[in-house]
Amino acid sequence: MGRSGVRDNADGSDGSDDELDGEGGAHRASAVCTAFQNLVADAALAVEPNEFASAVRLLDSVRTSGNCLYAIGNGGSAATAGHLACDLAMTSGPQAAGLRTNALTGNTPLLTALANDIGYDRVFSEQLARLLTPGDVVVAISVSGNSPNILEGLKTARARDVRTVGLLGGSGGSAAALVDVPLLVDSEVYGVVETVHLGLVHSLALALGTGRGHSRDILAASLDGTKG
Repeated sequence: MGRSGVRDNADGSDGSDDELDGEGGAHRASAVCTAFQNLVADAALAVEPNEFASAVRLLDSVRTSGNCLYAIGNGGSAATAGHLACDLAMTSGPQAAGLRTNALTGNTPLLTALANDIGYDRVFSEQLARLLTPGDVVVAISVSGNSPNILEGLKTARARDVRTVGLLGGSGGSAAALVDVPLLVDSEVYGVVETVHLGLVHSLALALGTGRGHSRDILAASLDGTKG
């Protein structure tokens, strides 16, 4: 069994989900937590560092040019899109300027109007068609990489020669072929992929000098084993 495996309870029970009472349940809950954390750590360490560096350079070019970063996603990934827009827009000090950002998941009246009148598969592409200018960047966040509205948004960006970053799960689905910089999280577990995606958001913010905290603090903590 790998370190991510969950063993059966020591008392001989089969570890079914309804066995959460008593000492056996506590052991199982702890094992699930540890297994999940191990899966997250393994998946995070497997993200391609060269692609991450490419994403940082691309986002920094948006800041330098004064263009805008647009973020798109569904469900939990919609929340991550908003988090990305927030952390890249705010600064941790005078040494770094924030980016111009826009999470296209945040305008509920517009999203529902587009979904109702045109179709949910075009809720992002219709917005992007009106907003994109040369030099902008679109960040698409999707666990499956196959959501129709994500694919349509990426196609719209490509048609306008706007570069794209994908925070994707597994092999990236159909979106992998549509993005310029794929950040792939190699896991089939949704929660693991979404957790690592959020970690990538914080990592991007640290690398760019935006958001809370400083990259030097993270590096120092990693080197000396202390907590950041």
